[in-house]
Amino acid sequence: SNNGSTHYVVSSKGLVNLVVGKAGGTMQRTMEGKMCSHARPIIQAKYVSLSGTLYLVLCTFQGIQIHTALDQRQLLFHPLNIDPAKQDEEMFSQGVCGVMGDMIAAGLSTGRIIIFKRDGGTFAKHDTLQGHSNPICDVKHSQKKLFTSDDNGCILVWHYKGDSWELTKTFEGAGSPCSTLCVYKEFVIGGFGSGHLRVFDHGEGSMVAEITAHARWINAIDVTPGGKMISVSEDTLVHLWDLNKMTHYHSISIPNVQLCGVNFLPETEDFAVTGYDMRDILVFRKKH
Repeated sequence: SNNGSTHYVVSSKGLVNLVVGKAGGTMQRTMEGKMCSHARPIIQAKYVSLSGTLYLVLCTFQGIQIHTALDQRQLLFHPLNIDPAKQDEEMFSQGVCGVMGDMIAAGLSTGRIIIFKRDGGTFAKHDTLQGHSNPICDVKHSQKKLFTSDDNGCILVWHYKGDSWELTKTFEGAGSPCSTLCVYKEFVIGGFGSGHLRVFDHGEGSMVAEITAHARWINAIDVTPGGKMISVSEDTLVHLWDLNKMTHYHSISIPNVQLCGVNFLPETEDFAVTGYDMRDILVFRKKH
């Protein structure tokens, strides 16, 4: 959300579809991954808010791009090594979040996390974190902690101290990718390729709940400040959960759609979902 409008973004192959909704109508625009030549160059597109300013971040096979949200002006292109003959390969980027009000974190297929810091009107590489042995799936931030997950299901917790990040907790994986994360109070929640949701206490370092939530891969989860959580999967189902009670309270089926993205809309329990090869963004409003 920015300046009274709500921004939606969906990536598909080499295109990024942007929709801005505001009172009186919507504006739609399509961006092309012009710097990419692969068949599926754009892996992730995400809006990131830093101290009230909105940026659009694109993760691709060739690099990480940071753009202004309003006019899509490119502020940074960080190239990745795409030579397949090299063993230490930064083949793609995946997993993005805003950090500490002036930084953006992005995960790499090498298991590294790059931190970019805002420097005036642009961004510069600030730090690189190494703790994972597998490609990064997702990155989330809360207060002074960074949470990262990988293709083997491992979740790491990093604490910002001084001007650097320290690895403080490790939740070992069991082979199934932890494809998506969200954070609520003392809990970090992971959605897994096995269809499980797992809730961890990141302060105590223990798992407090495990749910067989979906029949297929969980692609996205999100949480409201009040503790309502949503999960979507390739099984066509949207599930709604209450983290304060650790209970499930509602489901929606969207037939014949493998769901791949979901977010709550700002300051509401309304949410938007999308699916593979789907042209539409579906918005669901809570009944009062």
